[in-house]
Amino acid sequence: MTRIVPRQEQFRIDYQYEHLPALFCKQTSDVDYSRHLSQPDTEFLKSVVSMSRLTLLIACEQLKDESLVLSIKEQAEQGVRIYLLLGEKNANKMAIDVLSGRCLIRAGVSQQGALILVDHTTTQAQGLLLMSSQPMVLVDQSAWGIQLERQQIDDSFRSFCKLFWENGNEEYLQQNKSQSSVKHPDGAVVTNHSHQLCGTLNDCLGDTLEHLQAATHSGFNASGDDWRLLLEAKSSDIAKQARIGVALTDSQIPSLLLSKDGNWLLPDQTDFSAANWCLKLSAQQSQKLGQAYDQAFEEAAWQYRDDSSICEYADQQLLRFADQPGLECVVAEMRKIELEDINTLNFDSFLNDNAELLASAMTDWQRSQLAHFIDYYVVINPPYCPESAKPDSLYQAWNNSEQDWQQRLEVLTNTQSKIDQQQASIADKLRGFIKGFLLGQGQSVKSLNLEIDTLKNWSVTKATPAERELHRQQLEYLQDKIRKRGFDTVQELDKAEQNQRWELQRDSLKADQMKKSDLSQQVLSALEQLKKNKTEATFQVEQKFRASWVSASEKLTDQQVNEIEINDLKPEQFLAEALPEIPLAAPKDADELEKLARQEAIQQAKSRREELTQQARQACIKAKRESLQAMDVRQANNWKTFIKDKVWKKHYSAFERCLADCEQGVKKIERDIQEAQKALDSSKVDQERAEKAMNEHGASFVYQQKQVSDAFAKQLGLKSNNADENQFQWPSEELPAEGTELRKYQQHRYLVIFDEDQIDQARLDGERLGAKIVCDKESVYA
Repeated sequence: MTRIVPRQEQFRIDYQYEHLPALFCKQTSDVDYSRHLSQPDTEFLKSVVSMSRLTLLIACEQLKDESLVLSIKEQAEQGVRIYLLLGEKNANKMAIDVLSGRCLIRAGVSQQGALILVDHTTTQAQGLLLMSSQPMVLVDQSAWGIQLERQQIDDSFRSFCKLFWENGNEEYLQQNKSQSSVKHPDGAVVTNHSHQLCGTLNDCLGDTLEHLQAATHSGFNASGDDWRLLLEAKSSDIAKQARIGVALTDSQIPSLLLSKDGNWLLPDQTDFSAANWCLKLSAQQSQKLGQAYDQAFEEAAWQYRDDSSICEYADQQLLRFADQPGLECVVAEMRKIELEDINTLNFDSFLNDNAELLASAMTDWQRSQLAHFIDYYVVINPPYCPESAKPDSLYQAWNNSEQDWQQRLEVLTNTQSKIDQQQASIADKLRGFIKGFLLGQGQSVKSLNLEIDTLKNWSVTKATPAERELHRQQLEYLQDKIRKRGFDTVQELDKAEQNQRWELQRDSLKADQMKKSDLSQQVLSALEQLKKNKTEATFQVEQKFRASWVSASEKLTDQQVNEIEINDLKPEQFLAEALPEIPLAAPKDADELEKLARQEAIQQAKSRREELTQQARQACIKAKRESLQAMDVRQANNWKTFIKDKVWKKHYSAFERCLADCEQGVKKIERDIQEAQKALDSSKVDQERAEKAMNEHGASFVYQQKQVSDAFAKQLGLKSNNADENQFQWPSEELPAEGTELRKYQQHRYLVIFDEDQIDQARLDGERLGAKIVCDKESVYA
């Protein structure tokens, strides 16, 4: 056997004649504008400031360098008149704090670039135009600068005055105190040109851009592409501007516009809405800077080429592609590259396809691998089975078939055992119903069990399809036979159980009927007894009332009884005789003896009257108490109506309890009779229901046959008796040849082989199973 291993391949590709897109080619020279334009730094500016004797004018966006500010301060203290035109006040706070009160300062004018004029009215006048204010902000910075000619000094002075007097919005005359700016004392300032003023440059450049010949800046939207453009290599506009007539430089360059209609030196950053300290060049300046531009364009480090091949560039040549200018690429004469391993799609490709063809997707020329020739090294792998692939479900299907076969046979064995147990466990009282059936069952059991054992000793996976079919039919025959035996057993047993339950239910219903009848008779007797005893019970309640009423009346005091009104009894009705009259008092002229006699007679009469009144009162109280005690329930309720509720509740609560107890006693007698009547009605309904149930049960037993499948499922655990569910199904596909493995991943099948001798059979099995032939990566690299 020959083990399958990856192919180690090498091939060379010639790229010399590969056509390249537009690009910039690196040359050894580069631009050097410092030979034609100065680059003043902070120290140079300080020297210019120190040369001033009469006046000094400075215009810039920001003035932050402390050393330059101090230099300006020194000149101011020496009597030089200094005018400062600055941008936003907060950005220039330090300069304003130091120089206000010494210099005339105005702020609020947005500017690009910077202007310095020294002694501008003298024959020693100097003018310096800067393309950036960086040297005035940071000490180690420089900017492109140009010395102004005499006329340019005058023009710039007028622009300075125009901006100073008419655009500055805050003025500082005293130390750190701002005030509203005032107009020029002589009225409006007249300028010789307007391109340096706020918002005017764009219009002034219109004709220049119409006739543009060359530029070092691409931000002016000049029309056409017949003018030359020199850009810094770090510019973001390269890809958009790349064309014939464009070159790149790695050096810093000033912003120039060269045109048939005037040449310009512009700030590094132009803002058309602000003031721009720019310069329209004189003829002499134009000639000088025009020649410098021509030389710079030819010497620029990166030259444009729009049609070339790799062979045109020598070893180690640097290139920048026009559409990707930020990437520097190197051309080599020869490269050696090791490609990523190639995994072939199929075994035919692994065995037969050329390595260069297989790697073609990875060998197109690349900007990062430019070369005349490239030797490639690559490993060609056979198709591998995915690492996550698992054994195909077909294996499990055949294992399941084997298990299912044995399980079905085991089910039949268990079913036989259950049926045997079921028949053996039938109670003696039921056997009489199915005695004949049990005798006929024993003859077929041994034959069925023997056939089951024969099928258990046979293997599903090792048999031919024909053998499988014969055994499957035998299995289904046994299932039907045993199922029928179970059905018959359950049905006969169910019939016996139903008969037994019918008899038990009949006896129960009959007993219940008799019980309900006896109960109804008992309830009727109880009701009649209550009705019979009603009078006596009522009498007992009233007797109890009289006793409690008398007891309550005895507890009343004489005063309480005296206050009660009963039967209109009054004390006057109980006087035994008429009250004696009280004698008149003795006359004034009577003697003492007569007076004493008369007073004694009066006293005796009063005492007698009081004695008789008291006797009558006690007699009246006694009569009231006796009358009260003699009241029955009706009289007591009637008497209660003559007493106010408030008085009754306060003084006669004992009588109220007597009445309430009596009323509750009477109600209880009535309630007991009503409840007894309800119980009688209910018992009659129960009696009728019991009689109805007895009639519905019937006089004789009738067997109610169950669904056979339900009975069989309940007793033997089988789902149903449908023939389709009993059939044994084999997997629809055969397993692949032994020694190979069928695997699956994401709905795809893979047939894994391990040596070349397996390929021919694998092709047949792969086509039959819809599987791709692959290798196992771990086995290949083992």
